[in-house]
Amino acid sequence: MKPQDEARFSFLYTLVIFLASVLMLIDIDPLKLTIISMALTAASLPLAAVPFLALMNDKNYVREYTNGPISNFVVLFIIALAFILAIVTIPLEFVGS
Repeated sequence: MKPQDEARFSFLYTLVIFLASVLMLIDIDPLKLTIISMALTAASLPLAAVPFLALMNDKNYVREYTNGPISNFVVLFIIALAFILAIVTIPLEFVGS
């Protein structure tokens, strides 16, 4: 699509590019910035995974394709791993520098 057809996306994309260039001009270490962003992403993983458990068990939404007990266990296991990763990652980021 043309930029004038998707003005909000084009504006947001331009703004993100501008903010990234400002961070580089301030002389922030790109590797440290990447590691911090990965730690914050790991902290948000449990929040992103929990809605899938509710959605995949909703008969109105997925009809006959709802999760079974094994699938629910796997999703709960992934949420538990994501939660542990979120708890461990942020302190290690500050301690390990």
